Amino acid sequence: MRAATDRPVINFNRGIPPREAIPTKDLATQTAAIIDERPDVMFQYPPMGQYLGDPELRLQLAALHSVDPERIFVGTGSLQVLDLLAGHLLGDRNRDVYVEAPTYDRALQIFDRHGARVLGLPLEDDGLDIELLHQHLRTLVPVFLYTIPDFQNPSGVTMSEAKRRALVGLSETYGFTILEDAPYRQLRYHGAALPSLAQMAGGARVVTIDSLSKVLSPGLRVGYAISDADTSLALASLAECTYLSPVPLCQAVAARCLAAGVVASNIGWLRQILGPRRDEAVVAVRSFLGDALFAAPDGGYFISAHLRTDVDEATFLAALRAEGIALAPGSAFYPPPATPPAGTLFIRLPFQALNPDDFAFGVELLGKVAEKLSR
Repeated sequence: MRAATDRPVINFNRGIPPREAIPTKDLATQTAAIIDERPDVMFQYPPMGQYLGDPELRLQLAALHSVDPERIFVGTGSLQVLDLLAGHLLGDRNRDVYVEAPTYDRALQIFDRHGARVLGLPLEDDGLDIELLHQHLRTLVPVFLYTIPDFQNPSGVTMSEAKRRALVGLSETYGFTILEDAPYRQLRYHGAALPSLAQMAGGARVVTIDSLSKVLSPGLRVGYAISDADTSLALASLAECTYLSPVPLCQAVAARCLAAGVVASNIGWLRQILGPRRDEAVVAVRSFLGDALFAAPDGGYFISAHLRTDVDEATFLAALRAEGIALAPGSAFYPPPATPPAGTLFIRLPFQALNPDDFAFGVELLGKVAEKLSR
């Protein structure tokens, strides 16, 4: 453990890839080759009129997911794709949306911007509270339910196979759409992969949102949706009215990296370097925060806790800042009026970009601050 006099600034604020996770040399090589071959195309507008994205990129993504390329729309990052989907799906009459509580804070901001009425349903250590969802569906059917079933942001929770089957069954019975956000799905460090909701869908309507930000490069801003052909075209029309066109060079680089095996190779490398960080993070949280651990993640970027304290969140965060700890407000991951369990603060701890010693130092200090404030 580090000495207090050698204290680093610990940033638990964001889930961004560490520098060593981005294959910069491969990206530079592929970029240079594309510019050399097709500079006139790469620096011009792409075709207009319901443009679904770079054709080669869509072919590569279609092969990756075993779907028809006409079902794929590629946008400028997965958040932009989610924003377009929300605009497309939320009608004038029904603006009800169900989410997990906690859930991704930026998704909540998008839904709020589109005027959605958001209901947060409790997240358990094996996924959404399906029984409570069923109860709500008997009186109110949402336009869509938004979920991150694999290594959820912010909790790290993975939805069990039984709950996945139950969820798609309820979708089919009640007729709501499932938005399956899957940016971390490929980053599994332990256990066997579970079927995606789309793979289990049957007669349910599942739209999958995915991204290359965590497995290739966030700077390329490549996110995409897998839906039906009509929805893909509708998203393309909305995109053209929103940002005119994506960046041809970025999508072409992504296509080349997929075709050349760069993405597959990088995923293997990510599992190799991030798996041990996950393991050390679980040990640290259990050691210094005790039974506050929400769930031990099998992949992704995040581990979380419900920290028992009577101190209000603003006071706690200010005390952490004074000690050199940057932490995102846990309340931001809960749609009002949903809140963490009584007498607790929700804590999201990204582990992917910190070495284990720094992570453990930060968690130990966090626990000490909580203990001191609670006296």
